[in-house]
Amino acid sequence: MVDRRQPEDTDEVRFEPAESYTITELEQVKALSEPLRLRLIECFCEERTTKQVADLLEEKPTRLYHHVDALERVGLIRQVRTRRNRGTLEKYYLAVARLFKVDERLFAGDLPESGEEESLEQVVTSIFDNTAREMKDLLRVADRTALEDEGVLSCLAIETDQKEIERLRKRIEKVVKDFCKSAAESKGKAKAGMRRYRLTLAFFPLDHGEP
Repeated sequence: MVDRRQPEDTDEVRFEPAESYTITELEQVKALSEPLRLRLIECFCEERTTKQVADLLEEKPTRLYHHVDALERVGLIRQVRTRRNRGTLEKYYLAVARLFKVDERLFAGDLPESGEEESLEQVVTSIFDNTAREMKDLLRVADRTALEDEGVLSCLAIETDQKEIERLRKRIEKVVKDFCKSAAESKGKAKAGMRRYRLTLAFFPLDHGEP
């Protein structure tokens, strides 16, 4: 249950995001089916106001308010503090975790409504559409070697036993945790010389049903 109590007016951050959060509710999946909200989650991995995020995304704050409310309502971000600034009360939000995962049971195929299944598909589509857009932007503005020399791009299919699959999955999870740890350690440090990278992963069975 989401704590709806409002923090007092203070500059002290009292909430520390978890390393990982598993999405278990279909309402949370529906909230993320809007592509813009995935970008908001990323922006709120650092404590920010809606206005600060709007400036970062070059959007109007009025366009973001109801999206921020939706994410807070389902417990994916939370208000961590408020601050008075020139007579207005600024609300600061923070994502509840640095890494978000979807409970595999939500993909079990026994969803009660087709609209809920469509929401899951929209989340998957949004994630990879955003990644494709960012990679295309990189290729347009930078030399192709920026991707070849500094990035990793691969698409593979393997066929092996379940034991090996579990070993590979654990190695992938460790890579993700290492990225989360680096993000946490760099938070609050000087921005000079720092660069942003995207990690998008998909590891899933190609067999539909039991082998």
